[in-house]
Amino acid sequence: MGKSISTTSNTTTLANQAPEGLDDGLSIAQINQRKVIDLTSPNDTDVIIISSHDLSNLACDISGAAGALHDVGQLLALIHYDKIQAHTAEALARLAHDATCTWAEILHTQLDTLNESLVMNGHSKVGAE
Repeated sequence: MGKSISTTSNTTTLANQAPEGLDDGLSIAQINQRKVIDLTSPNDTDVIIISSHDLSNLACDISGAAGALHDVGQLLALIHYDKIQAHTAEALARLAHDATCTWAEILHTQLDTLNESLVMNGHSKVGAE
């Protein structure tokens, strides 16, 4: 069956009307100008709500870090195949080091933020040593 939208007073919800016992994992509710997209499954007992702005920031940081890692990989390939001169490789390696340190710091900051929410739900911190 399809999804339907029902409106009562100030609340608008998009109800997931899957056959009984089946769930496609998506429901959307809009309450007083707040839209909640629920991607959980019925057996999820702990749910953390994160703003779309924070989720976008996380996605941007992950994308930036992935791009930096890709660039470092390309630099290492150039060095390995002797495609650049030694003094150039040294300068680029220094820049790559600075970039990876910066991205590692950004990702650790994001991880600390996520870990705060995980600890509140009784989960262990990710990456804790």
